[in-house]
Amino acid sequence: MVYNHAKERVKWEKWKEQEEELLQSLNVDENIIVELRKYDWNAFKLERKIKERQNVTSDTFFYSFPYYDKKEIRSVEDLLNEIEDESLLHYLYQTDQTTLTIILLKILGYSTKDISEILKIKPSTIYSKIHRLKNNLKKM
Repeated sequence: MVYNHAKERVKWEKWKEQEEELLQSLNVDENIIVELRKYDWNAFKLERKIKERQNVTSDTFFYSFPYYDKKEIRSVEDLLNEIEDESLLHYLYQTDQTTLTIILLKILGYSTKDISEILKIKPSTIYSKIHRLKNNLKKM
């Protein structure tokens, strides 16, 4: 839908006339009314510049997908429930709880430094557990 400047200007002028009549009935100084008109006109022009460049029906608008379709992973159990590969699931069930917690926290976006503070382990331990897990998964 294209922005119709002439139609919007007619609406603005009608609104402005009603406002000025009200201000005159309240005995507001004419200089204040003129300054207010200049201010509102500049605001209208600024809004016009923005609205003329908006395209509500852009292609990306129709390709948006709802976020609620994705299941949130908040625990190790949620993580394991989302795995469909049986051999991977079997291997992860045999993995220690600390490694699974590290994987979960990595998925949630925590840095290695944050994970080391949360689990009270050294960052080097985190790196070695991840490295060991990757190597064992490659062998599978």
